[in-house]
Amino acid sequence: MYQLSLFDLIPDSNYKPSSTVNVPKINKLRKLADNLQRKIDDKLNPAIASQRVTRRRANIVASMRQDGLKLQGIQGYLYAIADDLEEGILPNILSNISTIAQVEVLWSFGNEKWNQKNLENVFSDDWYIDYRRRLIQANITNINQLNSAIAALKELSPSVKEDPIAVQIRQLEHSLIGYDIPGYFPTPDNICKQMVQLACLEPQMKVWEPGAGNGQIVETIKESVDVDLTVSEINPTLRQILTLKGFNVIAADCFTVKEKFNRILMNPPFSGEEIKHIYHAYSCLKDDGRLISIVPESITFRKNKIYQEFREWLDDKCVFNEALPKGSFLNSSRSTGVSTRILVIQK
Repeated sequence: MYQLSLFDLIPDSNYKPSSTVNVPKINKLRKLADNLQRKIDDKLNPAIASQRVTRRRANIVASMRQDGLKLQGIQGYLYAIADDLEEGILPNILSNISTIAQVEVLWSFGNEKWNQKNLENVFSDDWYIDYRRRLIQANITNINQLNSAIAALKELSPSVKEDPIAVQIRQLEHSLIGYDIPGYFPTPDNICKQMVQLACLEPQMKVWEPGAGNGQIVETIKESVDVDLTVSEINPTLRQILTLKGFNVIAADCFTVKEKFNRILMNPPFSGEEIKHIYHAYSCLKDDGRLISIVPESITFRKNKIYQEFREWLDDKCVFNEALPKGSFLNSSRSTGVSTRILVIQK
């Protein structure tokens, strides 16, 4: 069945703009719009989003985000109605709108799947009595007026549309929840900032992150200094996320990279893999280059030959070696209780 869209309706020329400037009403509409901001912020940035990620929590956050975008669209229309009313160009069919609920009804009719038959039923079927009451309060009393009101609202401003790339990134990140990616524990923001500070970045430096995950570290770099930034990532979904975020992905397997860089920042896989990754990253440093890496606390005490040799290798290269606070990665979107350190290795 054909679905009515707000874009299918043409404003009725019989509904002329109102030339009356109603200052109290204009102020009321803007106040209503202003008061929505806190709700919008709470929906778009809910507290639950900062908790450890689970599929259930991610679904709740996604639902709240949709609610927030809807409120944002309604807010935009309230401001637009107030602006056009102030300029004396608001179509008469919208001149009696005075509540959030009335705008919400018209927004829903224009943005959700309502066909013409369902819209006609609003004025005859008691199932829609709440909608009907809101419309009647706005002096919209029949289907012709309703169609004209929906079309007139369309002319004010478009509904809030999310960047399709941002939507795709969020969907890909959501698809990874509950999916085991060996060694993948995104670096918390506070640690990313500490790593960037220790890197002593300068403009135009060549900077690389060997296993960039979903971009936590490189996003912090991007926000701080304008550098020549490249990444690699073995996981195809994470690699796609990095590409969508605009990062220059030069390789899937970091061990195939042979370029030289001024700075390398990394949070490599643990369980012995970190040493192999650090050795390779060091080989990719330019002279006087600097490598900043997260490592497990176990590198300081394990007695395996590989760890003993690594500690000896670090002796004349490591300029900073500090334990991170206990539980530092419990705030990661994929939390772990493993104790960690930051190393700064100079070449």
